[in-house]
Amino acid sequence: MRIGKLRVLLEQYGEATLRDLLVEMYRHTPKDVIDDQDFDFMISQYTRYKEKKNSEERHSLSQTITLAERFVDSAYEHLYIRPNQVMSERDQKNWYIHAKKIIRDLAHYAEEYTEARTMYEEMFYLLSTSAGEEPLFSTSDPFRLLKISQVTMLKQLIHYYQLDAPIDTVWIDRALYTALHVPKDVDSTRIDLLSTLPIEHSHANTRKILHSRLLKLCDRMLEKSQTEDTALENYQALKMLELRLLVAEGNLKEAEQKLFAEYIPFFSHRSEPFRVYVDFLESHGHTSETKRLKRIAKEKRIRF
Repeated sequence: MRIGKLRVLLEQYGEATLRDLLVEMYRHTPKDVIDDQDFDFMISQYTRYKEKKNSEERHSLSQTITLAERFVDSAYEHLYIRPNQVMSERDQKNWYIHAKKIIRDLAHYAEEYTEARTMYEEMFYLLSTSAGEEPLFSTSDPFRLLKISQVTMLKQLIHYYQLDAPIDTVWIDRALYTALHVPKDVDSTRIDLLSTLPIEHSHANTRKILHSRLLKLCDRMLEKSQTEDTALENYQALKMLELRLLVAEGNLKEAEQKLFAEYIPFFSHRSEPFRVYVDFLESHGHTSETKRLKRIAKEKRIRF
């Protein structure tokens, strides 16, 4: 019986039946198998057993970097989607299994080692490229297949940017550039990607630097919007990030003024920035302001 089928079958049983089933299987398992597979340790301390197994299965740092580099190079050479003598059909089909293990191991080492952080970024850009720009795998939704969102992975990457940066300006610029220019996958918007910047838990000076960078980028994108289609989308997303920044700083009066004067006019559907703003207020505990804005929405017939 395959593991997937076994899981489905076990979900049908209650706790008492599962307990009896486990005891019965243990009773019929040869003692040498119990000792070899460390069944007693697994049953008595399952969490520690899993940690031990994961540690044993994890590759070393150098092995992980080598595997990651090979994976990235193979993908860009289209070895996972074109018939070739290097990659078997099985490996082409199961690319996501290798990718998941590589990402897991890179994340394990990334807190301490720069090279792991660099390769994590390479993997993120590879998956993003395949999702939104150039098919490199058998699916157009690689993040879905890996069961990890692009937003979640970018949030982790920005954390690594912070670890590498000597000053806040460096990681802020890197984060803004990545969030603005990386190809989007089917489940992400540019607003979602920019929302990964850690505003709420940043120092006042960090938010000041970010605000300054945002204003310059907004001016640049607004100017480009006359000739570039994506520039307007980027401008809208940057304005939403500024809105979030103003809410985090408690500048609700300025935020509301800008909402109606600068944000809504640049959206074809005015409900979108309004909804985002109300969500920001609600997430920061501004209950009375949230209720007031909802009343305004009804008066102005804004559906969100």
